[in-house]
Amino acid sequence: MRYFGLDVHKFYCEGAELLPDNTIRRFRFPNEKEEWKRFAKELDGNCKVALEATGNASMIYDILTESLARVVVVNPIRTRAIAEARIKTDKVDAEILVRLLAADFVCACWVASKEERELRTLLHHRAALKKQVVGVKNRIHAVLARHAITVPVSDLFGVKGRQFLRELEELPEVEKIVLTSNLKLFEALEAEIAAIERELNLRAITLSGVEILLGIPGIDVLAALTILAEIGDIKRFASAKKLASFAGLVPSVHQSGKTRYAGHITKAGRSMLRWILIQVAQKAVGQLGALRDFYLRLKKRKGHKVAIVAAARKLLTIIWAMLTKNMEYRHLREDLRQRKIRRMHKRALPYKVGTDLPRKIVYVVKEEGYMAQTPQPAA
Repeated sequence: MRYFGLDVHKFYCEGAELLPDNTIRRFRFPNEKEEWKRFAKELDGNCKVALEATGNASMIYDILTESLARVVVVNPIRTRAIAEARIKTDKVDAEILVRLLAADFVCACWVASKEERELRTLLHHRAALKKQVVGVKNRIHAVLARHAITVPVSDLFGVKGRQFLRELEELPEVEKIVLTSNLKLFEALEAEIAAIERELNLRAITLSGVEILLGIPGIDVLAALTILAEIGDIKRFASAKKLASFAGLVPSVHQSGKTRYAGHITKAGRSMLRWILIQVAQKAVGQLGALRDFYLRLKKRKGHKVAIVAAARKLLTIIWAMLTKNMEYRHLREDLRQRKIRRMHKRALPYKVGTDLPRKIVYVVKEEGYMAQTPQPAA
């Protein structure tokens, strides 16, 4: 068996191979896709590679596994020999990685399938766009607040609210420019989010487990997709407690001898999974059922924050049981689930790649000022 340790940086990769005589062969190559393909050609099924989790670890993993080599993605936080080394260089890190790999002392990360990683990427991109929408809305509200303008509609960003913003005349010229610019950004972001959501609905149709989760109150298609993409293969969790630990929803514990302290939740797992579960729990506790009764009992003693987190963990336990045993929600309302499924099929459309990109604008100097000209496509 040949062992390799790879310390990957933005522009290059520092590698180390453990030779049969226990010496180290060092090598370095650029962190480029073609170079990784060239390195993969040197590997075979008798090779084992340790790779630290990094920005493009997924791409490297896909390329190296095509060579039939066993690739282990290492958790750098758990690899204490590297994280706490007094002498820390790229060569030392690569050597420690390969020696730990040969001794079977590395803490390997689970690697999701390519489809699950693509789904995570789309969902995280949508979440990033939603954050940008919040920023644009705050800037529009700030413009109105600077001039003490009262909004006459309940929804400033609805149809009537946007019409009010467009027809607003009591602002200085510069503030009108800022307001118009932010309004254009808001509408462009909303359109892009809608396009991403249509693509996500299309992928949800063929994804196993979506229709099961849609039977839970508070879970829509996007929430179901986020939960499934973050969990991955449910079979790798032997119990609901292990899944809760993966989500960071278990209490932290410090024990020494007979003294034992339990604190707040660890928050050591998937933050996106933890966030979506709490959001779903907020809606689910508003519906009649055992989850609402559990939340109300705990709320009287612990308050809303502790109770809603506990409800999120209980909801995750229910989800584990449903996905593991392929069973439906106990308080299922089939009419609501079918309505969600019909809406999913109605909204499913593929994202059009490269067709709506804006053309480059060329500015031509005229006597009266600048004039924008959009170049026409070649005949």
